[in-house]
Amino acid sequence: MKARCCYYLRIMLRASLKRLFLPLMAILVGFLIFLYTRPVPAIPAVNQIVSVPKTQAISLPWPGGGQAALGAVGYGVLDSHNPQTPVPVASIAKIITALAVLNKKPLTDGAQGPTIIFDDTDVGFFNYYYLRDGSVAQVNAGEKLNEFQALQAMLLPSANNMADSLARWAFGSVDAYVTYANTMIKNMGLGQTTVGGASGFADNTTSTATDLVKLGIAALNNPAIAQVVNQSSADIPVAGTVKNVNWLLGQDGVVGIKTGNTDKAGGCYLFAAKRNVSGHEFTLVGAILSQPQLNDAIGAADPIIKAADTGFEHLAVIHKGQIMASYQTSWGETAQAAASSDVYIWSWKGQEIKLTNNPQPIVAPAASGSSAGRVSALSGQQTAGTNLLLTRSLPGPSWHWRLFRK
Repeated sequence: MKARCCYYLRIMLRASLKRLFLPLMAILVGFLIFLYTRPVPAIPAVNQIVSVPKTQAISLPWPGGGQAALGAVGYGVLDSHNPQTPVPVASIAKIITALAVLNKKPLTDGAQGPTIIFDDTDVGFFNYYYLRDGSVAQVNAGEKLNEFQALQAMLLPSANNMADSLARWAFGSVDAYVTYANTMIKNMGLGQTTVGGASGFADNTTSTATDLVKLGIAALNNPAIAQVVNQSSADIPVAGTVKNVNWLLGQDGVVGIKTGNTDKAGGCYLFAAKRNVSGHEFTLVGAILSQPQLNDAIGAADPIIKAADTGFEHLAVIHKGQIMASYQTSWGETAQAAASSDVYIWSWKGQEIKLTNNPQPIVAPAASGSSAGRVSALSGQQTAGTNLLLTRSLPGPSWHWRLFRK
């Protein structure tokens, strides 16, 4: 009886095991598949420390007194001389007026703009400055000028009355213009500039040479202003032929932009000049303030412009094939990322070159030459860069690692 019971138990156990075998095997296989197919984590990059070329700054032939600064379009302020303390800027204030008016009443390329009809108030502006020996452009009540002509009359002979007339026309009053202009320049980042009027005649518009360099760059980016300040003369109704008082215009690449001169401000000059260095064109923008006379300020610009040619250089920041990052997998494989080409950038000597090395995590397997991020260089506002590529294939993990990794 006992033997018979054991026999039946063995039969039942075998049957139970047969019924459980397939489900258990399915669970085991499923678990192994789960282990094997778990996502392989991206492999983080380890940045390679790269030294950026450094160059010695040049010494510019600054004037002895006053203050000065030099910059370039696309680079910002490059260098400055003497403390940058706000001082009166005389008629350079008219560049702010021009920018504000054109913000309010923009001109499309080549357009002359709406018609301005002058009245007795505008004649009063003329008489006020004329009696005080200020620069003026004659106007009559009922006279009509378009906006572009009014800008010419303001910027070329530096007519103070035209600055007030333009401010009144665009904003309703000179006071309203002053409120708008002060907000505008703060939004432009000119933190050391204060606008007190439209013409600069009263010496209540103050700034620094570095702020004026930024202002000059902004002005050159406005096509209407850039066109007017590069004109030697213009024919204006009633006023006749008005001439640009910037006598350095056209020499050594000078393309503008504004002079200024009062007893309190002294001689002031905001200038721009196009220069060619080894086939690459730069647009310099400089400011010279608080000189004894206007001619002193203009004359001081010429040697600075010429000397600046030696301040720019074409630097190789990164070389093709230069290793910029490395990768180490937890299953023992390694790879590197390298620059796909040379990276050259035009830089001002002594100006910091910022390098941004941005290699990306890699998902294995990855073939040699796969994209691995980008490296770029910044000098002023100039950028240059190249892609990063894997220098060798990066194999995926083995089956053993996939199954038994932690």
